[in-house]
Amino acid sequence: MHSLIEIINIVLPVFLVIGLGYFLGAIGFLGEGASSRLSRLVFYVAGPVLLFRSAALTPLSQAIALGTLGSVAIVTVLTASAVYIACVRSAPPRRGVLAQGAMRTNMVFVGLPVIENAFGPSVLGPAAILIGLMVPVYNLLAVLLLTLPHHADNPESRGNWRKAALDILRNPLILGSMSGVLFSAASLPIPISIDRSLDLIARMALPAALLSVGASMDLGRVRIEIVPAALVGFVKLIAYPAAIYVCLGIFGVTGLERQFVVLINAAPTAVVSAIMAREMRGDEQLAASIVIGTTIASLFTISAWIAIFRLAG
Repeated sequence: MHSLIEIINIVLPVFLVIGLGYFLGAIGFLGEGASSRLSRLVFYVAGPVLLFRSAALTPLSQAIALGTLGSVAIVTVLTASAVYIACVRSAPPRRGVLAQGAMRTNMVFVGLPVIENAFGPSVLGPAAILIGLMVPVYNLLAVLLLTLPHHADNPESRGNWRKAALDILRNPLILGSMSGVLFSAASLPIPISIDRSLDLIARMALPAALLSVGASMDLGRVRIEIVPAALVGFVKLIAYPAAIYVCLGIFGVTGLERQFVVLINAAPTAVVSAIMAREMRGDEQLAASIVIGTTIASLFTISAWIAIFRLAG
């Protein structure tokens, strides 16, 4: 009973804030414009500051292991490839969307709040480094998956790759986390007044991210694509993190690092996947259904993962 209450206290606050965002969006308090601006605030300001500060205050000796980065990258590429091959008979606009939905994780908007609740703020520094190195992998894979189905009749495919490369170079989340790593490597101190200001800004990131996720949800979309969303959700929320767990064990990663890395990757499909689907001739309706469906289902699957970790000790 104590373990159940502990899991509820970890997971429920995160999803109650998402539910509040949904309610505020439904009554028009956070309309589409407000939700979009809130998301931009997290993506361009609060999120990068959180990642920078967390990485800058984390000694490199406590940073994430190379085996961890390799495990997540390998499993991500293999998962995306397997789903894409399995969906080869699907219509071109759906094929890449299904594969992207199975591997692109909402690490910042959902994953960070969950792991902070579960393991405390000490994991945010290593997580910031993981995010900074995985976002380019997600972006490049997403472009590949969404471009391949249209490659034969898409003369603009080279433009997509150039745009992806530019997006990676100027992605504020990558810039924030990598700047923090450089600060840590150089042992540069952050003045107290600046650090306190950064801390105040960083504190906005997680609640604002959860509110924006909730406000952007349209439950009616899930009903239209419930079967493919459920299948992708199984891969994204269960099979994908399970494969990461196994791969981490093979690379000798154990303990707290293994648990928080699996948990952050057990977060639902990233909201940005629907935006990329729209921009690159993918099925936006299907992409949105996967995002919303995995977000709802992750309440239960994330709770299950935490229960497994608690039982395993």
